Amino acid sequence: MAITDASTRTRQPQAEPLVIGVSFNPSEISAALVNSQGRALVERRTETPQRTTRAVASNINDLILALAIADERGESVINAIGIASAGLVDPPTERISLPGMKGWTRVALRQLIEDALETSGHDIRKPHHQNRARAQHGEPPHPAIRIYPQAAAAAAGEAWAGAARGKEHVIYLALGEELEAGILAGKQIVTGASGLAGAAGWLAVTEQFNAEYSERGCLAFEATVTALTHRAVEQWDGSTHAMLSQLIKADAAQLDAATILRAARGGDALARRVVHQTCRWLGRGIANMISLLNPEAVVLGGTFGTALKPFLDDIREETKQWAAPEAARDCRIVTATLAEKAVALGAGRLALNAG
Repeated sequence: MAITDASTRTRQPQAEPLVIGVSFNPSEISAALVNSQGRALVERRTETPQRTTRAVASNINDLILALAIADERGESVINAIGIASAGLVDPPTERISLPGMKGWTRVALRQLIEDALETSGHDIRKPHHQNRARAQHGEPPHPAIRIYPQAAAAAAGEAWAGAARGKEHVIYLALGEELEAGILAGKQIVTGASGLAGAAGWLAVTEQFNAEYSERGCLAFEATVTALTHRAVEQWDGSTHAMLSQLIKADAAQLDAATILRAARGGDALARRVVHQTCRWLGRGIANMISLLNPEAVVLGGTFGTALKPFLDDIREETKQWAAPEAARDCRIVTATLAEKAVALGAGRLALNAG
């Protein structure tokens, strides 16, 4: 389990309410002890075990306990624990389903973590030197635990301490090989009846249906990393005069979005064209979201979303053309500033607000 460098830690100067935020995905679990200003005082992370759901709960429990006894905590009370998960979180039960991960169908992760914390014998709400035996106070040895969808937590994190700081109505777009939206409305996340709200990749932004949309959705097919690389290969005219054309001729299979974006910034005509086209698709999708939800900010996150920062004007121009004019004027389109930290921070913030 890796621990942040002690030289970068911030010692808590005085007691104040704290919250623990956890981010869980199939490859990594990270957790942070967060103060009331949205600052991570100390962070811990570990690889996600692939054996059983109980092994995942055990690792999350270990991270929580490690943060609870960290020196940075001082005399502060821990008021809440928020856990953000990849996959689908069922709103009524907070059960988690992770497609492609064996055994992860409607898993009651919160109950598994609560059981592990109770077995530990530590009352993590209080500093460890104030702990008493559970029988003496008759209460569970942990604050309330809540489970949230990952993209929604990222929206809350960016609204708390990131690119949308101070905003209450925020859409966070997680852009990579897929496209998912986290929706924050009046400080509350929008999950939908079965947790599927935010499936922005399925937005229909063209008149002509393509059979390939059936697998991932129209916007996800046209405005993600894979769309950019496919578009570059498809539009290559066979010449080798420019850098990107030379790379495609040498080995098109090795072409990636980072290379195309770099070439576009350098003035490569093919790269500039396919990036512009991809931004136009994305801008139309964002326009629909702005017209429907009237957010104060749309935050582009994920590896691809943040990489699009030099091309935000292309996205903004297309969005402005298609969105409801007044809603577009009220909304900023920005790139995320918290990177992966947004998820754990946002999970903590949401749990704290849930009280």
